Amino acid sequence: MKVIFCKNGFAGPLSGADEIVVTYARELKAAGYSPSVLLVHRPQKGDPLAERLRAAEIQLDILASTTFSASLATARKLAIRAMRAFSPASNLIRSNSRKLVFDLLQRYHDACCDYLRRNRPDIIHVLTPDPGAVMLIRAAHETGIPVVYQEVGIPFHPSGFEEVYGRFVSVIPLCTSVAALSPSLAQELHRVVPKLSSTDVLPLMTLDHNGASSPSITSKRITFGFAARLEYLKGPLLLIAAFRIAHREHADIYVKIAGDGSQRKEIISVCRSLGLAERCHLVGVYRTLQERSQFMHGIDVFVLPSLTEGTPNAIIEAMSHAKPIIATTVGGVPDVVSDEVGILVPPNDVDALAAAMSRLAQDPDLRLRLGLAARKRYEQFFAPNAVLPLLVDFYERVIEKRAMSKVGSVGVTNEQQPRAKLVHPWSAINS
Repeated sequence: MKVIFCKNGFAGPLSGADEIVVTYARELKAAGYSPSVLLVHRPQKGDPLAERLRAAEIQLDILASTTFSASLATARKLAIRAMRAFSPASNLIRSNSRKLVFDLLQRYHDACCDYLRRNRPDIIHVLTPDPGAVMLIRAAHETGIPVVYQEVGIPFHPSGFEEVYGRFVSVIPLCTSVAALSPSLAQELHRVVPKLSSTDVLPLMTLDHNGASSPSITSKRITFGFAARLEYLKGPLLLIAAFRIAHREHADIYVKIAGDGSQRKEIISVCRSLGLAERCHLVGVYRTLQERSQFMHGIDVFVLPSLTEGTPNAIIEAMSHAKPIIATTVGGVPDVVSDEVGILVPPNDVDALAAAMSRLAQDPDLRLRLGLAARKRYEQFFAPNAVLPLLVDFYERVIEKRAMSKVGSVGVTNEQQPRAKLVHPWSAINS
């Protein structure tokens, strides 16, 4: 089976959608299939995800010229500056610049069609609802190749991207099948795009390189870990505010933060002003699987206080290392984090977040119990041996569905019935 994963481009370290592409592709390759990756824009030099693809001998192809990609990046920077300088007109500038990018990317439609005809994949897997995905789906449809779209977040979220998603919805009917990362996200996708006939659930798959950590219940020093973009919607400043409250009751607690983003300087400033600089460590972005495991082994509890989410890779990575979870009740997070593996709190509720941190800081037995349950849930739901058969079965059903529709379109009957879906632990939740 030849699968091409398609994206507009790699968004950089700690991008959930990018991690999905690389992990799916690597596991398919290891299982004897033929995956490749097609990006509209070339990744930056030394991109760790691109390096992981090359190390696995997975073909990575680029559609757009370097000049075109650089010009778009420059135009984006100019648009951002213009929005900051002329804030009353920021919405108009944003809307016009997005439309321009959308129109420019459609110029690669013919080149994409030629590429697909030359490579002749059995199926195309598109992720993220951006202008590049619109062009890629249309090209796949025109060349008659089965195409699946996987929603990796929450439709029409975050706020401000409604226009982008509204344009993207127009190509969803061209897809052979549509999938989401969890049952709740599948239901939400149906709610906002009622024209969908059905939505499959394709869970995240996280690699298990170093096995689970050994949960420590004897050390008095407790480290809370956070790994995500340092942006408002991920809630890093909420974490610092809650940590300050919890620290009043528990003197020997620390925070370790992995990631980078627009709030990095503000986080450092706030920690210094609160006298917490020695207890809040910003370790930067982990770029390799080994660095990720090293980070997870070095924490006792994983915390992600996001204001909006799909299904965060970092939570599942922490679960694979037997870490208890504190997270917010947003998006697909409640599908992943049950009461057996962690504590869920309302978004933007600093007091509830602080209370959860205090509870786990003072109860080593609870940390151990939740951590072991998290590891077990990871093995059942998100390990390669749980997800890969489901992924392959999904592709085979999509290819079969496309073949049967072609038979029907030429007026020939086919009495073969579509086979049943492969059973996954989430099937009971999704029924």
